[in-house]
Amino acid sequence: MARYTIIADDGFISKDGVGYLDLTLSWLPDDILAVQAAVDGSADLEKGVRSTRTITANELVEDVTTLSWWSNVDATWQAAYDAEQAEIAAEQAAKEAESEA
Repeated sequence: MARYTIIADDGFISKDGVGYLDLTLSWLPDDILAVQAAVDGSADLEKGVRSTRTITANELVEDVTTLSWWSNVDATWQAAYDAEQAEIAAEQAAKEAESEA
């Protein structure tokens, strides 16, 4: 499994050190402020009140796949990654077309 970091306020998800900001995390429960998931599938959930950024608890989860919302994490990250790769490919194609003209 990959290492993930999620920061709700920033709309941020990082997978193995590659992160994206301003993602829509509407699927993330309202009381989750941040998540640190390890390669073994365990995670530390920082819970609290988002509006005040007040941490009220930390919860250790042994297996993130037991969380009902976890399947959205990689799907959201992958969509951002794919969009970035498409943008890079389009820029490269434009540069190649320009150099051939």
